[in-house]
Amino acid sequence: MKKLFYLMVAIAVLGIIVSGCIAPLKSVVPTSEKGDPKPELVTPTLEKITFIHYAKDSDHTKPVWDDTVDIYKFMFGGIKWADTMQYEVNTAGSGGSGTNLDHDAVMIALSASLETWDTETPFELFDDELKETTEGFNSGDRKNRVTWGVLPWENAIAMCRFWFNPATKEIVESDVVFSTDFIWSLEGEDSKMDLQNIATHEFGHNGLNDLYMSPSIELTMYGYSDYDETYKRDLGTGDKLGIQKLYGE
Repeated sequence: MKKLFYLMVAIAVLGIIVSGCIAPLKSVVPTSEKGDPKPELVTPTLEKITFIHYAKDSDHTKPVWDDTVDIYKFMFGGIKWADTMQYEVNTAGSGGSGTNLDHDAVMIALSASLETWDTETPFELFDDELKETTEGFNSGDRKNRVTWGVLPWENAIAMCRFWFNPATKEIVESDVVFSTDFIWSLEGEDSKMDLQNIATHEFGHNGLNDLYMSPSIELTMYGYSDYDETYKRDLGTGDKLGIQKLYGE
């Protein structure tokens, strides 16, 4: 009888062990010691920044400054891209007032503006290849897009809008919109806005802030531009120092 009793107990214990092994696993959310979800599992709260680039006749006579000025300013504590980014481009309306500039020439001008910044740092800030798109401006879609359209601010040449993670200081989206209220040019023509000039300024916002003090008037990141202006195509001392401070020399 004792042997039969022990055998029945052994079978019962074995049944418990086996049933425990084949029981379905439950999903468990990792928690911290306090029982709260780990920070990396929480969707980050993103913040938005909008830069407006205005047209203004720059007075270069009082005083006279040049592009050797070493001024630069970071965006909100040094936010920047964590990896190489790529722009999608929709060239519709690129000439302004319902006209289009030559599509290929626009892509070349924009690529030149991007390369102007990339050559100053070993970090590959921009993808060499621009993607074509028929999509318009759509802030918050996690896509980086260059488009033309009507801007709601009087005398605004262009707008650059960012979304970034304030916790990590990483930019997650960048969009540039050039105003169709202005006539655009690829050759620095009179009474027209030069695309490469304005684009180089806008692409500098991938880490750098606008400058408004008078000594910075000849720098690419100076916050105002004028018709047939082309000096922003080339970076000044402050522009170079700023981008190298963020991404390396």
